[in-house]
Amino acid sequence: MKLALVHPFLYVRGGAERVVLKIAQKFDAKIYCMLYDKEKAFPEFKDLDIEVIPSKLFGLMPGILPIRVRHAIAAGEVFYWKKLHDYDVINAHGTPSEWIRNKNGRVVWYCHGPNREAFDLYNFRMGKRKLHGKAVYWSCIQAYKYFESRTIPKIEYVFANSKNTQNRLTRYLNLKSEILHPGVDYKDFKCTGYEKYFFYPSRITPEKRFEYAIDAFKKFKKKSGRKDWKMVIAGALMQERPEHVSYCEWIRERLGDDGEIRMNLQFQELMELYANAYSVLYSPIDEDFGIVPLEAMSSRKPCIAVNEGGPKEVVLDGKTGFLVNSIDEMADRMHYLADRPEEVETMGKAGRALVERHFSWDKFLNRFSDVCKKVGGKS
Repeated sequence: MKLALVHPFLYVRGGAERVVLKIAQKFDAKIYCMLYDKEKAFPEFKDLDIEVIPSKLFGLMPGILPIRVRHAIAAGEVFYWKKLHDYDVINAHGTPSEWIRNKNGRVVWYCHGPNREAFDLYNFRMGKRKLHGKAVYWSCIQAYKYFESRTIPKIEYVFANSKNTQNRLTRYLNLKSEILHPGVDYKDFKCTGYEKYFFYPSRITPEKRFEYAIDAFKKFKKKSGRKDWKMVIAGALMQERPEHVSYCEWIRERLGDDGEIRMNLQFQELMELYANAYSVLYSPIDEDFGIVPLEAMSSRKPCIAVNEGGPKEVVLDGKTGFLVNSIDEMADRMHYLADRPEEVETMGKAGRALVERHFSWDKFLNRFSDVCKKVGGKS
């Protein structure tokens, strides 16, 4: 089976990019994208066949438009009009790469989540923009919805990375899908101890809601009197996004002397932080799926996550971690675990066992392959 992969941007080391990498490696697939940064993407991409498709519109757009808007418009143009040749199946990932279906057939869309800017995070994003930004944002979203509605009904098969994503596909796009959770490289993760810090690894963006976990940690320290404990945040920061930079500075000030923020780490550095953490925190806004709880459990660390979105599907409350409904509850669970190191180890072992049973890449790739062969007429 000759597989072509399409994904708009390869310039962060996130969960979606990891899925793209695993599929490309398995099927020796060519990847088409609009932007590729070798230094910021996973280093393994350097060994793969990647074609960057230039945008005809990008250079014509006025500089007054935010870079994110220009990139989104350019990506839409690239995939909507691109005609591919010599393939059995096209596998689309991040939106709007699914628009590749406009000029091509036999498309399998692995949806990491419908465009959150257009749907569930629309009001959240709109509320943070000034009048001019609101007008630009509204116009772009209307155009996006128009082209999305023209394209996605044609797609041959749709995978959703979680039940949460599946529900959004139904609610916002009236689209049926099959849930296929991504895998995790659990063999790369280890546990070397339980030092006195709570760990929150994720991209530094407002929807990851670091302030929730920061406020909970401060309440934990005040209530428990554990002055020698700290919180460690680690993640990639996109310097070209002013709103992300200002958000990072805001949470840095909010965290103060109670912890540290470490950015753009190498893989081994991140693994070491997981390996030595006491527990992992996770508080994004209704995350589509979220790979962090799986990585925490792979490291034999309980995950204290918000009781919404993807974490509800992987964290077993009271067994592999805790699902919480408020900042106070997150603080209470930190206190609970800090008093019970034996239970932390027990939960960690249960989490690792859960990941090994249900979240292997072999399981993911076998089902993915079966569907692609059927769509491509190879089964």
